[in-house]
Amino acid sequence: MNIDNLLMQLFSPQYTTHPIFPDLITAAIVAMIISVGMNFAFAMLRKKTTDIEKMNRVMKETNEWRRQYTDAIKKQDKPRIEELKKKQAYVNKMALEMQQQQMRPMFIYMIPSFLIWIFVFPTIFGGTVSLSPIQLPFISCSAENVHTDTQPKTVNGTAAPPNPDGSVALAGPCRVPGQVYLWGWFLLTSFAFSGIISKVTKTSMPSMT
Repeated sequence: MNIDNLLMQLFSPQYTTHPIFPDLITAAIVAMIISVGMNFAFAMLRKKTTDIEKMNRVMKETNEWRRQYTDAIKKQDKPRIEELKKKQAYVNKMALEMQQQQMRPMFIYMIPSFLIWIFVFPTIFGGTVSLSPIQLPFISCSAENVHTDTQPKTVNGTAAPPNPDGSVALAGPCRVPGQVYLWGWFLLTSFAFSGIISKVTKTSMPSMT
């Protein structure tokens, strides 16, 4: 076995065929609670490792400078353009510092999150955790995914070993169209609650415009 195959086996999620939460409703609720909890933990980590007030101030100042600079260019106001250019180095420095502040908690959070995603969640939930009434491209199972995933699994062109219960190992997790992938459900719930969590923890920041 070469190193590439070894790394793929080590760091590829091994989805269980017998999840702790076998029904999709319970799995969806529990996964949503965990997703919200992880979002909350990340928000608190960001609050502890970054100066939120300073980042807000820098973002507002940077946005205001960009607005004024764009307006001066549109009006061809050369004196104003030259004046604003003198401040550009300072603005760029502050923007870089802000980006570094944002990346710090992300790097701290990334490693344990990656390990949980690879070794823990797939063994608890399996590959899918919910059922969507509408087709969500790349996030939910399509009819084509179901057809492919319900075929016997093969390894290097030969049939894969059976599951621990003796059943045939199938190629993927999709069984019916509309099932939502584990990562897709976490993504959806994360987006849905991130704004609320940011307001509750007071870690929301103005967007860069």
